[in-house]
Amino acid sequence: MDIKNILESNGLYEARILSAYDYISVPKDWHFILKEDSKKIRKELMLNYWKSFNFLLPKTMAIFEEYLDDIFVISHYNQVKMVYLFVIDDDYIVYVGNYPSSDTKIAILPEKLRESYIHIHNGWFESISGGLGLLPIEKIQFLDESEWGLPQEILQSVELSKTYYVFHNGGGGFLCINTENAANPKSLVWWTNNRPKLDIDFWSFLDSWIEIGFLY
Repeated sequence: MDIKNILESNGLYEARILSAYDYISVPKDWHFILKEDSKKIRKELMLNYWKSFNFLLPKTMAIFEEYLDDIFVISHYNQVKMVYLFVIDDDYIVYVGNYPSSDTKIAILPEKLRESYIHIHNGWFESISGGLGLLPIEKIQFLDESEWGLPQEILQSVELSKTYYVFHNGGGGFLCINTENAANPKSLVWWTNNRPKLDIDFWSFLDSWIEIGFLY
């Protein structure tokens, strides 16, 4: 299967892979991918690009090490994006990373998470579901912006207007941050069919759910 078919089968229709000839349309921070012809070196460069998150996302970085096959920069509906192509058991899994964000809305994010949006990607997610990874800042929503159809007892257990989600697992689970105490935000899992799981370790859950999306 050629790369065009892989991209289309993963929901990226009309995507164009960019090359060194497209420097002018690609942010300077991503030129390092365009100018490197070797897949092996592109992978090494990408591991270095993420290295500040090795400690927080060890399972995710292990997946990069073992299964990341190639990285491309594409133009998709007039937006420049980075595409990660993983190969697991002869199946292709495609993740998309948007260009880092300078949107003022990222100020709501805790420091290390905000750093990932500024320096890595404004959202990094599986291309078909749009989930199983961090959502773009423009898709982050507070829980009170949606109807959940849950009992009042559950709805009142969390301050919905001060709790937003940054990740969904495609199975009714949302990884959330509660900002009632802005200086010490708390993390929780919000379920569409169960009570929330409170006071979790954000990075541990994020890392595990990304791994589950790839391997299970």
